[in-house]
Amino acid sequence: MTSDALIEEINSAYRRLSAATEDLARADRELAEHVRRIRLDNAEAILEARNERTASLYLDGLLDTDDHRRLEDIRARAELDHQHARREVDRLHLIVRLLETRARV
Repeated sequence: MTSDALIEEINSAYRRLSAATEDLARADRELAEHVRRIRLDNAEAILEARNERTASLYLDGLLDTDDHRRLEDIRARAELDHQHARREVDRLHLIVRLLETRARV
């Protein structure tokens, strides 16, 4: 296998890994939203019960403001970008090691 073919294989694997990371992040966000909605539904049921104080405290911790959600989205995107950057560095290291090995031969 030539260096170019190996580099293309590394690049292809990196692209697949990046796509899988994006899919995972999207699924994680959807799951978090689903859990939030379920907890909110549970809190609303508690509000209808006689323990309104406990339910109110529960709701206070769950209801996000628009600013809070925006910051959470920014944080999640930053984490995802950081993962991509680390993988890019790993990919480049692989290519450099491959080229060094080929240069020695």
